[in-house]
This record gives sequence, C-alpha cells and structure tokens, in this order.
Amino acid sequence: MTITIQHQSEKTIHTFEVSDPNILTSLEVWTICSEMNVKGILVNGKYYETQ
Repeated sequence: MTITIQHQSEKTIHTFEVSDPNILTSLEVWTICSEMNVKGILVNGKYYETQ
C-alpha cells in the first residue's frame, strides 16, 4: 500500500510503499526517516521514531 507524507518544515511530499499503513515495521520506519532525513514520522495518527 502507498502512503504519502509531507515534511513538516520543508513542505516536500514523499511517497512510500508499506505493507500496512496502520502498523509500520521497524525497517519501514528506518527507511522512511532516512530518506526524509528526520528522526520521527506521524502516520495515521501514530508517531514512529528511529532508535
């Protein structure tokens, strides 16, 4: 499934393929945060942070 995330400060749009947008895996979170150059993301009201 595809999710779209907007970077809070840069306002850029990023699109990612994930298995379930309601429960991201650690690898999905790490990949998304790395590509967006952030430490945490908010997806469907749930906050995820890299360790």
